[in-house]
Amino acid sequence: MFVIEVIPLVRGIQIESLSYFSATNYPVGSIIAIPVRGKTIQGIVIDGKAVSSTKTALKAATFSLRKLPEQKDVVTIAPSLLATVEKLYQDNPSKRGAILFNLLPPDIRSGLSPYPATSSSISTEDSTPQILCASEADRIISYQTIIRSAFAHRGSVLLVVPTSTTVEKMRQALERGISERVICFSSHQTKKQREAAYAAFSDLSQATLTITTPSFAYLDRADSTTIIVEEAASSHYIMRTRPNLDHRIVLKILASVSKRSIILGDTLTTTEDEHKRRSDIYQTYGEHPVRLELPAKLTIVNQTDKPKNDVPFQLFSPELIKRIETTLEGRHNVFLFAARRGLAPVVACVDCGFIFRCPDSGTPYSLLRTINAEHVEERWFVSSTSGKRVRAADVCENCGSWRLRERGIGIQQVEDECRKLFPKTPLSIFDHTTATTHKKATVIKTDFEKQKGAILLATQMVMPYLPSNIALSAIVSLDAVRAIPSWRADETVFRLILELREHSGREVMIQTRSETDDLLMYASRGAVDRFHDDEINLRQMLKYPPFAKFIFLSWQGAPQIISDTETIIKKMFAAHNVSGAFYTNPHSKQKEQLRHCLLRLDPRSDTKELIETLRHLPPYVAITINPDRIV
Repeated sequence: MFVIEVIPLVRGIQIESLSYFSATNYPVGSIIAIPVRGKTIQGIVIDGKAVSSTKTALKAATFSLRKLPEQKDVVTIAPSLLATVEKLYQDNPSKRGAILFNLLPPDIRSGLSPYPATSSSISTEDSTPQILCASEADRIISYQTIIRSAFAHRGSVLLVVPTSTTVEKMRQALERGISERVICFSSHQTKKQREAAYAAFSDLSQATLTITTPSFAYLDRADSTTIIVEEAASSHYIMRTRPNLDHRIVLKILASVSKRSIILGDTLTTTEDEHKRRSDIYQTYGEHPVRLELPAKLTIVNQTDKPKNDVPFQLFSPELIKRIETTLEGRHNVFLFAARRGLAPVVACVDCGFIFRCPDSGTPYSLLRTINAEHVEERWFVSSTSGKRVRAADVCENCGSWRLRERGIGIQQVEDECRKLFPKTPLSIFDHTTATTHKKATVIKTDFEKQKGAILLATQMVMPYLPSNIALSAIVSLDAVRAIPSWRADETVFRLILELREHSGREVMIQTRSETDDLLMYASRGAVDRFHDDEINLRQMLKYPPFAKFIFLSWQGAPQIISDTETIIKKMFAAHNVSGAFYTNPHSKQKEQLRHCLLRLDPRSDTKELIETLRHLPPYVAITINPDRIV
């Protein structure tokens, strides 16, 4: 008999591992079915010992072990994945099971599909990350060279992209001449397509190119030698739920433990990666550009018009209107970028200054306009944080005033202005109300690409679906775009401008009511090196990543719960001789506060013991490592 230790694959489970009696000693990494509270779930074997070697521990145990049912057709996951989980466990306060659960493909962890059986091997490549900074067209050429070089040495390539939409785009760009060797994984595939992809992945008769989103990136092939991370600066690589893993970090660890080369490619690399490249921690793939040559020029329009009583300010400057008219007359398409959804991101009372906020999250409501089944306009308050949706108020709930004003620019407000200025022009809207699914988003993109002399108005969510036939792009309000509550805001805005310049045929126009600064000047020149000079210096001065490691804690509740939790956290930190900055979220309600604690640590410090302590915090305390937002 043997004692088998298993990690249960259940979302959000707080148990580190479970032990069972078994007549068979299953290899480490085996996926088996285990009984838990009357149910049968998937589990991963992490240890197996003979009963004779654990008699003392078994006698001292206060519980009895259950017997493990006999397993059939047991498949073992790659040792490199288990080694990756172990390294992540040292720096992430989540349980091993939670980490492993989120790295496995959803249909494998649920038991709908078996884990592809491939023999395990370790490559011998240099696993030091290589930075590839170039335009998308130049990156495609580099990827083609990398893939063919790997194929020549009978090595397979894993290309990881941030979204399912990018999977198809990269397949079309790279499959020429190797279409029979290309395997794709994405959440948009049908069950039949997914089964065919798993079958092709398990066939080791020839080297392959696997193009996948992070959800399927941790399947293992014995002949895999190279990992490419496309759009490596994209925020889509960061999980929005626990354990908040950054898949770029996971892939770097996977490359290190399996001895595979890894290339991080993007038009603009993250400041953290650029700092490591300059410090010779990372290598440079090819020649690193000082400036990028992009097809569209950048024009900055400084708006100086004064607001009036009935009109807050002019949405479209005369320069932008003239440029749009000229573009449309030439039968070319226009793309307009709006930073916020709805009519306005904030509604406030003129008399008392009251701002309508969501009672659950404390964040300001956005004002959204909808049309009901009777074709009557309705207005709603919507919270993008909590998802709460209520009817828009007619009067101020604080003072009863009727003088409510919309603050900021929403996409529906831009839409109204567009229809007034260009009434005969086809207008497509791409936001959370129209592109509710991948299929609908694709239809909007496809229909727009068939048109000539049309306008596409969209928010940030359009970027993975950006059409290919845009002549003129415009950011309606750069000030709204820059109002991002993130210490990474400049990098995000700079990346957005470069993307628009890269995907626009002629020109990108930016409207702003602020003075032109260095960021806009660098963007107009494509000066990525100068931008990173300033960004690295600023972060070093402010002690932001990569010059510090943030551990961000958040918890919400009644004042007594807030106080008790803060006391627990302070006692924990005192044992490790560290102190955190405690502060209340500025949008919190008095009865239901949202409290934060920010730890700013030396990135070179050993945090293993601190991480282990954080695992014992109550589950309602959210813990994030290096989050983009700290307010």
